[in-house]
Amino acid sequence: MSTFVVRVFLFSILPLLLSAGVILFDRTTSSRERRLEVPLIMLFALGVAGSGIGAFISHLFFADFVAASIGWSTGSPFQREMAFANLALGLLGIVAAGRRDGFREATVIAVTVLGVGASIVHVMDIVATGNLAPGNTIQNAANLIKPAFLIPLLVASRRAEHSSSSEVQTPQFDLWRAPLLQSSAAITAIVATAFGIGFAFDQPLLVSALGAIGACAALAIILARSPTRRHPLERSN
Repeated sequence: MSTFVVRVFLFSILPLLLSAGVILFDRTTSSRERRLEVPLIMLFALGVAGSGIGAFISHLFFADFVAASIGWSTGSPFQREMAFANLALGLLGIVAAGRRDGFREATVIAVTVLGVGASIVHVMDIVATGNLAPGNTIQNAANLIKPAFLIPLLVASRRAEHSSSSEVQTPQFDLWRAPLLQSSAAITAIVATAFGIGFAFDQPLLVSALGAIGACAALAIILARSPTRRHPLERSN
């Protein structure tokens, strides 16, 4: 059970906590567009890309463990199909984090369809068989948290960028985003690596906690060293 609780925290809750930290402590994140952009980047990078690629590895290389944790039979070739579906989702998240066009809407649709669809299947199995295995219950939180935040955040972001005072098409906004994208990539790598090591050594809670601390440190260091944060000359309101 601890593995699934840690997974939900790392790839669904941690992106939101990191976003809150940036919004609270980064004085250049003052405009509405920027406050919305921060959680979108974190959710696409760590929440979608990190989780999707991690699920690809799990379903492909640890298929029997995953099946047993869900309470389903092992040895099914559908595990490999699910692995590549999650890989596709992870790659979409990587691209969507850096882009601000319709690619984001397409990614959110994919996240929502797969997440909600998987949760419906799990709930149906719970009702039919009483299967309360962690992979059949706890994992549903991760399936639903990401679309529950991505959809309203993306809608609000689109509305904000259509304002007459929007800065999203300016060079200043791109300069502000650059270190945030860099830090999101570092965070995703650190957290995913920590979770993988913790899983391999059966210490998911301890190692993942260290990974979360490392992710916070990487975020703070990268943003603090950014010239746009040290010398915030561009418009930020």
